[in-house]
Amino acid sequence: MVQEPARSRALGLIPEAVLAHVPGFTAGATAWAVRLPGGTVNASFRVDTSAGRFVVRIHDTTAATLGADHEREARLHAAAAAVGFAPALIHVDAGHRFMVMEHVAGDTWSAQDFSRPERLAQLGAGLCALHAVTPPCVASFDIGASLERHYERLCVALPSEMADFTRLMDRARAALRVSDAAQRAQAVVHNDLHHSNLMGTERLFLLDWEYAAVTDPLLDLACVLAYYPQAEAHADVLLKASRLTGLASPQMLAATIWLFVLLSYFWYRARRLAGPVPAAELAAERGLLARLE
Repeated sequence: MVQEPARSRALGLIPEAVLAHVPGFTAGATAWAVRLPGGTVNASFRVDTSAGRFVVRIHDTTAATLGADHEREARLHAAAAAVGFAPALIHVDAGHRFMVMEHVAGDTWSAQDFSRPERLAQLGAGLCALHAVTPPCVASFDIGASLERHYERLCVALPSEMADFTRLMDRARAALRVSDAAQRAQAVVHNDLHHSNLMGTERLFLLDWEYAAVTDPLLDLACVLAYYPQAEAHADVLLKASRLTGLASPQMLAATIWLFVLLSYFWYRARRLAGPVPAAELAAERGLLARLE
């Protein structure tokens, strides 16, 4: 049995101005909170009040420099919640400093799940349904443009590494041609399918929509295979369940995976521009770079 984490008074963890938007919170009543695991940049808390359990996510101001767009996130999260793929949103701060949503109970996936073909089939079927959702009116995401922005920023900040960044970007431009995203209709994608963002056995919920986008649906599959190389043995299961088999050749998928690995590497390298990062992030960055060679 998983032990319930120790709770603290919510006011000791979360500003009162934020808690004011949580159902059941009043200044005179006691609300409890616990910091939720996961989240490299932002902080999420489960808040317990007399009205139930909720999740508060407080956004870090550095997220935008790493490619996050909280207005786009809120719209895509709401679209996914409307068809049951995400927790219902309760409040979105007008300045996008925080958001409040329903708490979803269930078991979070583990990294081992991505080596199980039955789990990948479940995920692929869920992604197929998500990709069929009518996208709200948001600016589309272009992975090539995102890579170029990271590349330019890194070259300015780290001129001594410019040659290495340029070599990778030259390969990325070639990979973009092979990937040929124009062959596939744009769709709502989650774009960050880390196991900590997947919950449920019978019913699948996707959490943390910070990097969600309207773009090439193949990016969701590339994300899974970039994050979890053990899933590559069952890539055909994921392709078939997501119904992208006829729209993406193995070469297209391989190129898109490489592009997503590069995007992840650039993300981690850009994170270090702001200062020291945990050893686990350095290890992840080194691992991604090794896969690009």
